[in-house]
Amino acid sequence: MERIGAEIGGFRREWLLFPAHPGAPIVIFLTGTGGTAEWADRETGWSELARREGFALAVPEALPPDPTKPPSLLANPPRWNDASWAYDQQTTTIEHDTGSSSGSDSPFARRSSALPDDVQFLTAVMDDAIFRLGLDSRNVFVTGFSNGAGMTFRIAAESANRVAAIAPVAGHCWVRDPRPARPVPTLYTVGARDLLLPLRGGDVRLPWRNRLVRRPPVADTLERWARALDCAVPPVAQRDDQTVRVDRYPGPVVFDAVTIEDLGHHWPGGRAQLNPRVAGPPSSTVNATEMIWAFFKSVMAPSAS
Repeated sequence: MERIGAEIGGFRREWLLFPAHPGAPIVIFLTGTGGTAEWADRETGWSELARREGFALAVPEALPPDPTKPPSLLANPPRWNDASWAYDQQTTTIEHDTGSSSGSDSPFARRSSALPDDVQFLTAVMDDAIFRLGLDSRNVFVTGFSNGAGMTFRIAAESANRVAAIAPVAGHCWVRDPRPARPVPTLYTVGARDLLLPLRGGDVRLPWRNRLVRRPPVADTLERWARALDCAVPPVAQRDDQTVRVDRYPGPVVFDAVTIEDLGHHWPGGRAQLNPRVAGPPSSTVNATEMIWAFFKSVMAPSAS
């Protein structure tokens, strides 16, 4: 494991890189709001699986709203620019993620005119890993949790030719009108008891400054993304029992949505480091790390050797 740092887009950026043999695929994992790379790896077990399966792993870190001050989980939490806090210059409002008033007290509003270009950062991470380790550029996979899931959608929407497949977990696609250059195979996962990302949408009180936000239904994200991939809506149920539901949006690439009935806002099968009073219950019904890797392998380009 190596911690790498570089000046990218005017900011000091850092990420963890777990090596693999030349020609191997790479998984890029994006943590949720407030998470560090080490925290995310402990929660998900991605590096352990990477060692067993022989793929490379990069775990980049987001920037806090005020990068001149130390990151803080509650006061200055690192957060991806996933388009949820994009500033609309014409209406001068923060979309999707505003507070109960104007949003001026939000830590995410302070730098609305100078948000980091996280698409540029993540493509730089891809380029560095491919060059440094001699990896297969056709097999770059991105997954993420919560705010990291939103960024996963955004990198696929804006850099589809760089990404072989994506697997967002417990997050929304905040890109208003996603138009990926090509359909990107997608596996989406969410918990039916998620308190921070309710399936049917509604008001949610975030732990950061006790802010109240309104979330849209998860179906809005899934249908918008399905149309972006030229997939059919509504989906067709592939599995539906008391524990897991799998819906497939038929189309030119695989797009499956997995709903885990007993899961709150946690990485499925992870160490459940988030407080259940805030996030809802953890669940070991599904190990998302293993499920997502199996999905990535199923769409992987064959070895060039």
